[in-house]
Amino acid sequence: MSSNTGYSAKNAKSVMTEEAGESSADKYIQSSWERCRDKYKISPHSSVELLSLTESEVKQRREPMEKLLSDSEEVFDKLRTVSKQSGYSVLITNAEGVVVKSYADSNISHDLEKKGLRQGSLWSEKIVGTNGLGTCLTECSPVTVFAEEHYGFNLHNFSCSAAPLIAPDGTPFGALDISTYASGNRLYQALALNLVCETADEIEAIVFKNAYAHQRVISLSFSPLRPLTSALIAVNDQDTIIAATTPLLLTLGCRDRYELVGRKFQEMFDHNLEQLASSVVAEMYVQLSDKPLRLFATLLQNAPQDQSKIASRHATSKGSVAKRPGSDSGNTDTPLFDAAGQEPLLLKQAGRCQRIVNKGISILLQGETGTGKEVWARALHESSDRADKPFVTLNCAAIPESLIESELFGYGAGTFTGGLKAGKVGKIQASNGGTLFLDEIGDMPIELQASLLRVLAESEIIPLGEVTPVKVSLNVICATHRDLKELVSNGDFREDLFYRISGFQVALPSLRERQDKPVIIEKVLSALCLDEDDAENVQVGAEALSVLCQYQWPGNIRQLKNVLQYAMCMREGDSITVDDLPDEVFVPPAVNSHQTDQLYFSLPSRMVSMAGVSQGTSQQEGAAQKEVMSEKEELELVLEQNRWVVTRAAKALGISRSTLHRKIKKYNLFIDDVANERDGFE
Repeated sequence: MSSNTGYSAKNAKSVMTEEAGESSADKYIQSSWERCRDKYKISPHSSVELLSLTESEVKQRREPMEKLLSDSEEVFDKLRTVSKQSGYSVLITNAEGVVVKSYADSNISHDLEKKGLRQGSLWSEKIVGTNGLGTCLTECSPVTVFAEEHYGFNLHNFSCSAAPLIAPDGTPFGALDISTYASGNRLYQALALNLVCETADEIEAIVFKNAYAHQRVISLSFSPLRPLTSALIAVNDQDTIIAATTPLLLTLGCRDRYELVGRKFQEMFDHNLEQLASSVVAEMYVQLSDKPLRLFATLLQNAPQDQSKIASRHATSKGSVAKRPGSDSGNTDTPLFDAAGQEPLLLKQAGRCQRIVNKGISILLQGETGTGKEVWARALHESSDRADKPFVTLNCAAIPESLIESELFGYGAGTFTGGLKAGKVGKIQASNGGTLFLDEIGDMPIELQASLLRVLAESEIIPLGEVTPVKVSLNVICATHRDLKELVSNGDFREDLFYRISGFQVALPSLRERQDKPVIIEKVLSALCLDEDDAENVQVGAEALSVLCQYQWPGNIRQLKNVLQYAMCMREGDSITVDDLPDEVFVPPAVNSHQTDQLYFSLPSRMVSMAGVSQGTSQQEGAAQKEVMSEKEELELVLEQNRWVVTRAAKALGISRSTLHRKIKKYNLFIDDVANERDGFE
């Protein structure tokens, strides 16, 4: 085999003949080539096809990651600075391998964009073959794919270093990659891989702290002077460790996060939380092997002691807990009723769930994307007798199909090339005694459904590569936005599994159907305010609240959170006004046959302005009449009034600089280069 057909002659031979020790290639590269040959049936003698998604498809896949991208902006800026100097392009994907965001800040990266390394491109290993992003997601491990290590001949000019983006439960929800043209020796790419791994660790820490904003978060390091801000654990108010980041596992030498999760903090460490809270940095010891490990801990978040702050913001709703209508249970002071808000349908469901939550009855949550299925599942767990045990999640739609089985059942020592030497504990075993939440169960491959059914029936698992069954105490909650009955009728979902997981079905209403929108808006806003300084008194104004309550919310509570985050950034005082809301909430909803009511609210001043209504240049003209002009004329007027300084003009119009730049390009409103340079216009 010639070197221009993929990999190299020596490496290709080792893959084709499977002669151990003949190849010095990275273990992940060889495993990937074997998958491409045996499983994906991709020919190594040809170029691979690079696929791109449409703008709307990319937007749909980027939406769940918008908060991450926003919160990690400073981290990405640091990476972009280094990448620009070194000629790298930066790619961020979701779990499918779709690039949802890309940065091209150099001439080289602009050239790479033209060759396919851009937003919207798909880098799934099963389609593109061995590549940085696809192989990283499949192996759930950092990897560099250099030159001819790429499976496709047309990718041999690239060098790609990628690291997975890890969710708090240990599953990858995306990947981060920096790519450039391959030159020199592969060993030179070690610095690139180290850079992308450090950045991925910082992003994981941001996601982790957001996910456990209402819990204690503790940082551990080997030095009191250099804390590892990404080596974190979360501890609940029962002093139980509920989560840990990947860098923390590496710090402690743990092969799996469930060596920690579920254990008491004081039993694990030679310290209690009260001692930790009273000191800036605490010295402690942990014994995971024969020799105790000396560490230094810093309490980053002490949320359980700030409950008075939360309670004060919810005094009204909390004060009426005992009188909630529609409940079937006498005890309404539980996380379930808190999650239900004041929606009559959910209050009724909460009462029923409270009665069965400890009875071993399987629960299926059904609802549109963004309706809070995971929130409800957590509330079920926290309202049960298993509240101090692990709550383990697995998104069946976000995990690559090739990894779901090992994620669920785990695997024994030596089962996989490139796997953990001692094997890995699966999600089912990790949830032993606690709760396993299977999100998007409708997307589970049908060949795995039989295995899951057997586990549910027999309460035991057999890890991959093992022969001895392991008994587990199971409590499974499943969720889906799909119609499982329709999937059953189409043969895409097992009927026996459907009846096994749906002992009780909970329908979660969409946000547009809920009668307690003001309560939900206040609750989401309160959670956002906890993450910002001097935001305790922020409220939504009456007119803005009317707009939010009448909007149809196709993205449900997830979209509401994004809208309120935007409004928090735009506000100038303690009240969110109509002018602070994004344009999307003013788009009239599609009118159904039973919807004939008109929307009674005023458009914000910026939208009236952009619609072509001028306020006039003087008070007398404004009182006399409103001059109607086109959007182009309005833009020209505001730009001239602000001497073509885009930042000022954008603020005057109430839109972002990027939006104004797009409109300037749309109407070809360019000025000379000197004026452009005043605002950094590109």
